[in-house]
Formats: sequence, structure tokens, C-alpha cells
Amino acid sequence: MKKKILFSTLFLVAASACVSIWWYLQTAKYLPSSLPQVPEVSTTAESKPTFRPVSFNELPGWHHAQLRKSLQAFQISCQTFIKQDPEQVAGTDSLELRAKDWQPVCHAALKIKPVNAKNAREFFLNWFQPVEFHDKEAGPGLFTGYYVPAIKGSTKRTAEFKIPLYETPDDLITSDLGMFFNDLKSRRIVGRLEKRKLVPYYTRAQINKGVLKDKAKVVAWINSPIDRLFLEIQGSGVIEMDQGKTLSVGYDAQNGWPYTAIAGVLIKQGIMTKDNASMQAIKRYLTEHPEQMNKVINKNKSFVFFRKMQQGIALGSQGVPLTPGYSMAVDRQWIPMGTPLWLNTTRPDSKDPDVNKPMHRLMIAQDTGGAIRGKVRGDVFWGGGEHATLIAGHMKNPGKYWLLLPKHVTNQLNSIAKN
Repeated sequence: MKKKILFSTLFLVAASACVSIWWYLQTAKYLPSSLPQVPEVSTTAESKPTFRPVSFNELPGWHHAQLRKSLQAFQISCQTFIKQDPEQVAGTDSLELRAKDWQPVCHAALKIKPVNAKNAREFFLNWFQPVEFHDKEAGPGLFTGYYVPAIKGSTKRTAEFKIPLYETPDDLITSDLGMFFNDLKSRRIVGRLEKRKLVPYYTRAQINKGVLKDKAKVVAWINSPIDRLFLEIQGSGVIEMDQGKTLSVGYDAQNGWPYTAIAGVLIKQGIMTKDNASMQAIKRYLTEHPEQMNKVINKNKSFVFFRKMQQGIALGSQGVPLTPGYSMAVDRQWIPMGTPLWLNTTRPDSKDPDVNKPMHRLMIAQDTGGAIRGKVRGDVFWGGGEHATLIAGHMKNPGKYWLLLPKHVTNQLNSIAKN
């Protein structure tokens, strides 16, 4: 993501004025981990999550888990951890971890070659402690799916392809407020300068009216605002050009406005219900009602900017390639990137998406998303193709996860519990 930081005193004043009214804040902080044989630990602030160390025996389906691909996905995250400065923040407000807390685990993980079912299980049992993680009330969270869409497009605007996928505009400013106020560490606002003042960036409706025509380059042109919307939601995709050529694109930045789910808009209008508001149903409705398309889509003021990506690779917010079925997008305000998560939910059957079957799997937190907000909220990456599209489009199920945290940081969390 491009981040442009303005350091002047003028910007400090503008930023402080904007904080109270412009609170689309992306958070990325991090804290210590697990502790066996300690009573349930709740942080004092109401917004803080609850931690309760448990045994692996309490994880539903753990004894039948296939962990080979989980370890391989974790090894990919480890490539990032071992390159970081040991003191680099790698946790959240609730889990104050640093890169050095992951590095011993990662060095051990990367020595395992080749990975098989036996050594994968031994690795996680030896190095990690499961920790139950939830809000003050231990209710279920929500789990959805996403995929890599394939969209027809062109490098030039034509009569057929006239919907732009924009690069990040030069005038978009992302500021880390923690550089100005200690109590806003890792909080960010997005905006632009207007008459020496920082103001919110353009909304989707303004962008759709052409306000970026001379302000941002176009990565590619596609033929449907519906496809662009879902490409933004998925975060990356493949543009199929003429003569068999393809272009991979991925998330680069966002305009700072909060994400509004189109499903929620249609449900509120009485057009759909929670039970039938799938991706396929939304696409079908908007296609059949073109007069409503822009009006509905513009309810989501959030707008995503893209960049060209290496062919065939979907990168997550951690900056690592995603593994279909084993990488998950989370809210990084609560879950540190790279954390293994034992997931207990259901997923649509690939042959009959209206039928859900149990899903017990060790996922790795490697991505984020505009709609992924909350302590227990996940978005499973399913890859590309018809199979992935079908499962991701129908997945919207309750569930729960447990964090697997390095054992050697247990004493730190234990100290928090005692205090």
C-alpha cells in the first residue's frame, strides 16, 4: 500500500481537527501471547478481548487435522518474520508481540523439510499454546470466503471496456496519527489536501462521476461496475486481455471511507434477506436492474485502488503469497499477521453450495479486508476458478477460532493476567 506521510506543522493541526470527524482508522498493533494453567484473562477496557489458554484436546477436530499445508503456509509467513528487525512491532494492542517473539518459532519451522503430516503436527504441538479468543461475550463470529476473480478487460478504453481500475492517485495521503499523538499509535487517516487543509478523499460516487480523470492512471479497463465492485471486495484478480494475455492486479490503497456491504443495502431495502443474499444473487439482481446499479453500488463509499502484480500470485496484507484454503483475512486490529488460527465453522459443499459441511482447519492470518472487522471475523481465501468462486460466493457462516501463540511468550501474558 502506498503511504504518503506529510510531516509539516500545518498537517499536524489539520490531522488533529479531522480525527473526531474522520475516524475510518486502520489499526495494526500487536501484544504478547499465551499462558497455560492461568485463569481466564480479560483486559480491563471494554473494547479488549478475552483470552483463555486451553489444551489442544479442546480444539474441535484437532486430532483429525491435516496440518501439512498449514505448516507450509506458516513457513511463508516466517520468511517475513525472520527478515524483520527483532524489535519490530508484530502484535496488536491486546497482544504486544515483536518480531523476536516469532523468530525462534520460524527458524524451527523453516528447518522442516520436507513437510509431512507427522512433523507438521509435532511442530505445532511443541511450539504453540492454543488460546481461546473472543469478545466479552463468547458468541460466535462470522466467516466468509473470497477468491481470485477472472475478468475480461483491456489496456485501452473501448466501447466495450470503459470501467477503469485506477492506480493510487498522486493526491491521496495516508497519515499515521501515531507520529503525532502517542495515544493514536498505528491509527491512520486517509485524505487529500484542499486549500492547505486535509479533507476526506473522494467517495465512490464522486469517483464514478470522473473526478479522478486527470488525477490517477488506469491499470486496466473492464466492462462492468459490478465486476469492479467484487474485484475490490476480493482484493486481487486476473484481467483476461485479448490474444490470450492476462494481467494480475491487486489491492494497493483505499480512499479511507468505511466499507458498506451491498448485501446489507439490499436487505435493508427489502430486496433480499440474510438467507439469500449471496454474491451470485447480488450480481444477478444488479444485472437485471441496471437502472438501480449505480444507485446501489454508490451506497458503498469505499473505493479501492489497484496495482499490477506478479503473474499468478495473490499477495495478502502481510506481503506474502496466499495459500488457497489455508490463508485467512482477519481484522489486524485484533489478530497479528502470521498467527495460526484453529478454525471451527462450516463451508458450502462444492457440489451443492446450499449444503454446509463442517470445517475444522488450521488457518494462517495473512490478509485483511475492508469488510473484515471484529474480534472473531474471518474471510477464507479459496483461490481461483469455478470451484473457488462457488464456495466463496456462498460462504457466510457462524464459527469460532482459537489463536495458536508461541509458548515462549507465555510468561508475558501470564504477567498481564496477574496485574
